[in-house]
Amino acid sequence: LNYLIRPALDEIANGGGPVIEAIRSDEMGDPGRIEEQMLNAILTYDFCIADLSGHNPNVFYELAIAQAVERPVVLLCRAGAPLPFDVKDYRTIEYDLKPKSIKEDVWVPLIKKQIEAVLDQKYVPPSLLKEYSQFREGTRSYLLNSESKEFGDPPKFNTIVRQTRSRCDLMGVCLSSWASTSSQEVLHELGRRKVPVRILIMDSDNPALSNMINEGLANESLKGVQFSARKKYQFFEGMSKKYSSFETRRITKGLPHAQIILTDSTALVLQYMYSRGTAESPLLQLPKGTELYDAFSGEFEVLWQLNRANRRPNGQKASKKA
Repeated sequence: LNYLIRPALDEIANGGGPVIEAIRSDEMGDPGRIEEQMLNAILTYDFCIADLSGHNPNVFYELAIAQAVERPVVLLCRAGAPLPFDVKDYRTIEYDLKPKSIKEDVWVPLIKKQIEAVLDQKYVPPSLLKEYSQFREGTRSYLLNSESKEFGDPPKFNTIVRQTRSRCDLMGVCLSSWASTSSQEVLHELGRRKVPVRILIMDSDNPALSNMINEGLANESLKGVQFSARKKYQFFEGMSKKYSSFETRRITKGLPHAQIILTDSTALVLQYMYSRGTAESPLLQLPKGTELYDAFSGEFEVLWQLNRANRRPNGQKASKKA
């Protein structure tokens, strides 16, 4: 990692490319199940690097997951180590750690070139499941949970949002997932890191809101939703006053058909349904670079611009013309 991978990433950044942080699975410090953190990293990080040296079964398990969901992967292996038959046909960089090789940076340019290749927008990861139906468009994979509660409690959302470096867009009716202490701490962390955060929340007086609420469902009421929307707007307004990178707008025009979280690597889209509450509604997890990610990103942008008259940057009220 320190002799080959991080130097290659440094060369990419120094050459005007993206700044990429290398994180080993055993360096993840967040509490929780290691397997869940590993799976989330495979699905949301820019790409994966798998070192096949030593035939570690965990590495092959994680590689299979990454290839099954068509994530970009760079393969490495110590020179002379045999490769299993089912991966030997994939392009693999065979390296050594001899002092001369390290001193002369023999392998760094090769790793740099391979990383740049898998990060190219035109790169199409190989698929292990070509003949099977996935929730995918072209050769890009998406994950679908039939119910949002299957994705886990709010801290799961927090894990994805905490990893963002340059973008966090939130849109929804009430955005109640951000009411917990742990969720709010993530937002404060983004504010301290000056990550741009844009919030679109339903205006409690939006005339379309009453038609979105099915009071026949348990714990659903128009007045309750309106109250929650007002309280959450006040909370996000307070965040916008505290952090210059935050901006909150109310949705007075148009209608959010889904609760959306957009980061620089992932989109989480919770479909609003009249027949179900949000915990029972479908949830999509979409990697950046897919057409569906771009579609929901575009939806956010349209509603963001449509409601620009309702902007409250840093807590300031929009001026009115006579």
